[in-house]
Amino acid sequence: MHAIQHLFPTKKTLLLRLGAVALTLLLTAGLLSQAVFAQTTYVITDGDRVLVHTTYATDPAAVLTEAGLELGEEDTFTTQSDGNVSEITVNRIQMVRVNHDGQALEVATYGSTVSGILEQLGISTEGDLRISQSLDSATYDGMVIDVVALTYETVEYVRSEPYQTIYCTDSTLAPGEEQVLTPGREGSVHCTARITRENGTEVSRTVTQERVLYAPVNAVVARGIDRSSKEQEGAGRAYAPAVEASEPDRSAATSQAEGSGEAVRETEPEPASTTPATEPAPSGNTFTTASGEVLTYSQKLSVEATAYSCEGYAGTTATGTTARYGAIAVDPSVIPYGTRMYIVSDDGSYIYGYATAEDCGGAIQGYMIDLYFDTLAECYAFGRRTCTVYILD
Repeated sequence: MHAIQHLFPTKKTLLLRLGAVALTLLLTAGLLSQAVFAQTTYVITDGDRVLVHTTYATDPAAVLTEAGLELGEEDTFTTQSDGNVSEITVNRIQMVRVNHDGQALEVATYGSTVSGILEQLGISTEGDLRISQSLDSATYDGMVIDVVALTYETVEYVRSEPYQTIYCTDSTLAPGEEQVLTPGREGSVHCTARITRENGTEVSRTVTQERVLYAPVNAVVARGIDRSSKEQEGAGRAYAPAVEASEPDRSAATSQAEGSGEAVRETEPEPASTTPATEPAPSGNTFTTASGEVLTYSQKLSVEATAYSCEGYAGTTATGTTARYGAIAVDPSVIPYGTRMYIVSDDGSYIYGYATAEDCGGAIQGYMIDLYFDTLAECYAFGRRTCTVYILD
């Protein structure tokens, strides 16, 4: 009987065994639930932005959503786990535009460098190029890379040089009337220049050499003026009226001076030379002046001489020089510009002296000359005379 009782456990023993099994099951379930519901820390890198996010979620897409990061259709991510910390790296699509050879090329990348993009497109970085971004710069969304091919060329061409129009006044013309004395002509300059082109378009031109083929010729235009208007003061050449030297018109001289705003003595001014005038004594192709100077001449002309002045302002001659005593007006077809001469009145009573042909006038045609004087008073004193012009060698 004792042996039979030993084979079958008692009720108390059975209860103890069942309690041990239940306890074991509870401990195992607790451990499993702790493993399942543990939190994980994620380090999320999105470009320059870095986030740390702790969550029970295990799906990286859900983790990114919890962290407030939205992905585009073409954006991707990569993951990496290291113990209790997991890393998520977001790769966003970048659209890069490359302007090259007249074309705009769009390139999609998840991150590269400028040189990598150009290599991907097969664009060489050698030669004369201007690239708007540094080759080792990292790409970013919306980046624009300009690749400009530079070419250089040396060219030769002829350009025109404009002329100026010089106006002078002429008392023989009606007020407002104009007469072209010398037609203008443009000059011509041979140029050598270095041209820089970007993608075939000229962007700069540097002239390295210029050679004048022929200089411009200024146009000379005579204008008639209203001698009674003070507004004409300083407007151009002022001519003295043609009066005889023996009877200078003093009232006309005074009226002329008042009209130009200049004060003139009522007494007749002395001639340009204070030495009593005597005509040079010709001797073959030479003559001796009143001062005893012997001059050689090639031609002797008899001309009608008038007088003009730019008193009160700086006048300019037809050849571009400053109007002054000794710079006289001629008909260039009779006496060429630049001709040096010596001038005296035919009767020997007046010596103008040395002069150069530098100016012209609408009324100065043929064997006529117009002598410049510093003052209007001297012009009226001279009047109109027949003079001898010695063309000097």
